[in-house]
Amino acid sequence: MFNQSTYGYRSTVYAVLIVLTVATLTPFLWVLASAFKSNSEIFGSASLLPQSWHWENFTTAWTEGKFGVYFWNSLLVAVTVTALLAVIACPAGYAFAKMRLRKHPSLFYVILFGMTMPAQSVIIPLFYQLKSYGLIDHLTGLIVAEVGLEVPFAVYLMRNFFRDLPDELIEAAKIDGAGTWGVFRTIMLPLSKPGMLALSVFSFLGSWNEFLLSLLVLISNDKRTLPLGLMRFRDINTSDYGVVFAGVVLAFIPSIIIYVLLQKSFVRGISSGSLK
Repeated sequence: MFNQSTYGYRSTVYAVLIVLTVATLTPFLWVLASAFKSNSEIFGSASLLPQSWHWENFTTAWTEGKFGVYFWNSLLVAVTVTALLAVIACPAGYAFAKMRLRKHPSLFYVILFGMTMPAQSVIIPLFYQLKSYGLIDHLTGLIVAEVGLEVPFAVYLMRNFFRDLPDELIEAAKIDGAGTWGVFRTIMLPLSKPGMLALSVFSFLGSWNEFLLSLLVLISNDKRTLPLGLMRFRDINTSDYGVVFAGVVLAFIPSIIIYVLLQKSFVRGISSGSLK
């Protein structure tokens, strides 16, 4: 039977979602279109699409703006941080979820306390610590800082995921003669793939878009990452907005690609880590 109230409710929800989608995508599309325009078109034309496509804006940003250097620096840092967090968080999360440490959660609470501390509160001691180790103006220093600040969340996420896996699998594997490392490597680690993919998306996007730590650690122009390089490029190239917008597009396109490719795994990993 046709339910008019249900139809009206759904129509309202769809209308609100459409409005929110348009409001969200409009700035994104405007920046993307402006990356192919000249200054005169950006300020003098009301059309979203450019009248003539200026592909050279991307070439200028990549070469003269050194976005090629910034891009590879960001990629190196993001991939390394993601890999290190996976190596640290997976065994730690498993230990807190399935091994004897789960009966003594005090250490986990100490690690969890790190999630309550904003990065701004430890900036000064972090700077002097990195300086004492000679890691200022080195990508290694930035990687160490990012990993250290992201470990609490990564361990928390993987612990929640491993807690959802049944203990019977561990007991069955031990009956077959598998040791602790064998159970983790052959049983638990393959089953944790959705959680690891969710962690990888979080880690990669967080590292790729990170600005504050890059500003703290990196000084030389050839060591800068994309967010920091984009700020510098905008300051010295305010006369050509098309090239600046091209730099912005180069900065956010990889994030969108990563999220689109891993979206289903990301949602599955978050959902499975929240159900019990």
